[in-house]
Amino acid sequence: MKNNIILISDNLELSKSLSQRLVLLRNSDELKVCSFEDALIELEKFDSYIIFLHHAATEEETEEQIKIIRLKSPESQIILVVNRNNPDFIMAMYDLGIYDYILSDADISEVLIKSVNLMKYMSLKKSSEMNIKLLKTKNELSEYGFYTVSSANEIISDALLENSFNQSVFIIVTYDELDRAKFSFEELANAVKTSVRDSDLVIELASGKFYILLSNSDRCGALKVFEKIQKALSGDFRIKAGISSVNGKDFKEIEQKTSSALTDAMLSANDYVFYEENEFLPDEDWVLEPTSTQKDFKLFRNIFNKKLNKIITPVFFQMKEAYEGKLEGTIIEEFTNENQCIFNLKSRKQISRLTIVYPGLGKVVIYVTHSGLESPENKEMVLSVKELTQPVLTDIMEIFINDYKTCIERQEI
Repeated sequence: MKNNIILISDNLELSKSLSQRLVLLRNSDELKVCSFEDALIELEKFDSYIIFLHHAATEEETEEQIKIIRLKSPESQIILVVNRNNPDFIMAMYDLGIYDYILSDADISEVLIKSVNLMKYMSLKKSSEMNIKLLKTKNELSEYGFYTVSSANEIISDALLENSFNQSVFIIVTYDELDRAKFSFEELANAVKTSVRDSDLVIELASGKFYILLSNSDRCGALKVFEKIQKALSGDFRIKAGISSVNGKDFKEIEQKTSSALTDAMLSANDYVFYEENEFLPDEDWVLEPTSTQKDFKLFRNIFNKKLNKIITPVFFQMKEAYEGKLEGTIIEEFTNENQCIFNLKSRKQISRLTIVYPGLGKVVIYVTHSGLESPENKEMVLSVKELTQPVLTDIMEIFINDYKTCIERQEI
């Protein structure tokens, strides 16, 4: 790669002095010294230049020159030459896209160091662009610049072998199911991009999920990243996250456990859930101790299945029959299987969900979530399988539906 250098200045004395301090690394490199007007013609000859731009008579004029150069030759990089150190002005020029700056009387060693650093940067930038183009060609890089799921296993597995990921945290971020209609993949992608470091790894999934592997981080760091992503969003939709420490585990195990934490977050009123090893509900609520036998587990599974068929499914059906058509503009949905049961109320103004989850060992957990609400109406209840009777579930659902109507009434005030 040629390092063509152009020195732009209307000061002949400075042009002569500074050009003697500029360094060409190879015989094929070229140095041009010219005024700003002549430079515009010169910039059209090559794709990129290393440009030393001498600060013009006024700050406004220099600002305009930088804008024109960025437009004429976007691949070029600018080192601004200033007569005096003015931090506010220099920082403003960084915002416009200059690479660095030097004083007009800088020592030859400083000019050499900053020139070589810029040459290395341009070489790495060119190499990175080629690699990015190759990854996009193979569909391993998304339009937002993230790795795609096709290469997730290999990339993360390789990263976990590096020292920088020995102490790391894995996050799965996605939108809240209750806000599906308002979700913007582009908005979430941009929020993730501005919230992670260059050293972190991000995998983009087509389902609206993002895998984030944070290097040299802990639970506190993961929470800060999640909150940063939240703040970068417009607020039209909420996000949920599962978070897990790596601790020497392989990618498949990390993915499985973090997905479990994300599921817990989706089913509860919490925005995020940290995966905990051997996480149990309070001991005093258990019918059996966590060390129960496989035989005991099967026994309670059978009991729950009977509750599902004889209590949960019939109560869901009865409540749907009782309220369908009576809740204005509301769609009532119900879904049950051996692991979770969902009763959903959806309208233009409000989405509310009641979820019954069977985590095993004689307990059921009931999550009540009202979209966009952080108030006592959002609940999490733990019942033993024996306590889950038809009158108890009916009362819980009546309260849930009344809270749904209350949420709508509050919005109308």
